[in-house]
Amino acid sequence: MFCLTKTAKSSDIMTEESDRVTVRIPQELLSKLKQIQEMEGHPTISDTIRESLIKYVEIKMAPPNIRKVVVDLSRQDNTRLEELVQGGGSVSVDDAIRSAVREYVRSRMYAQRGDTEESDSATP
Repeated sequence: MFCLTKTAKSSDIMTEESDRVTVRIPQELLSKLKQIQEMEGHPTISDTIRESLIKYVEIKMAPPNIRKVVVDLSRQDNTRLEELVQGGGSVSVDDAIRSAVREYVRSRMYAQRGDTEESDSATP
């Protein structure tokens, strides 16, 4: 079931006019959303669902020159990335991952071509 109705500012979190949507959600999915609500500290399940939809749309509607990728990281790797950011080694976890991917791809491409651009550029 999907229902759409117009409503005005529904909460302090929603500062702009919004539409109300009613969706049936399987119990198992709702339980997982409630776990996320608790972990993230959202005041309501609606806030959790709203944030999830925003993230989903950002991934699916990325600009044409960008492809959003979702990567599963171990907690340990994620913690290390967050520490890197907090230590000033990067501006964000996303930025650190982008930099790591660029460096990895660049080094792999040079290795495949037998390119020595790095060592050549360091030589006067």
